[in-house]
Amino acid sequence: MSLPGPAAALCAAGLLAMAGVAHAPPHIEGPPPGHTGGFGEPTCATCHFGAPLNQPGAALQVVGLDGGYRPGQRHPVTIRFESFDMLAAGFQGSFRFADGERRGAGAGEIRPLDDRVTVVRGENGTEYVQHTRAGSTPTDGVAEWTFEWRAPATEAPIVLHLAANSGGGDDSPLDDLVYTLSITIPPDGR
Repeated sequence: MSLPGPAAALCAAGLLAMAGVAHAPPHIEGPPPGHTGGFGEPTCATCHFGAPLNQPGAALQVVGLDGGYRPGQRHPVTIRFESFDMLAAGFQGSFRFADGERRGAGAGEIRPLDDRVTVVRGENGTEYVQHTRAGSTPTDGVAEWTFEWRAPATEAPIVLHLAANSGGGDDSPLDDLVYTLSITIPPDGR
């Protein structure tokens, strides 16, 4: 399979690193926007290879949104990712309206709470939350990223799409495992 232009160039950077050509590890600072797997987007598997998507042996969880969201309010959110043999980790997520005339449009605003997370904006205007270089190192096979999401002021179902990568730590795209998660977050009804 041949990858489209920019994706091919980005993946080639990782292959050059594997061949011993001096080059920064691919996506150590975070992936390009639009790799959550939601609304027709690709996932991290565009550049990271190793096993089928969502291979058994890992857990990708969202902590902090179990009871839904309160419109216009700030919600602390933690992404917790646990995978066997994980020496490097990364993720990207987006909050978007689940349906209606705004289906697929960005919903709310994201604010990093530390240097492990950053926010980037895609060409479509959607905000993506993702790891940074500081956030790419797991501890004992577990990576956690915490940020704040300010929910939109209107009441509508929101979908959070996540893609996460468990890397072997060798700065190559091979033998990496990619996981996805999609959760719908309703207004909490208070």
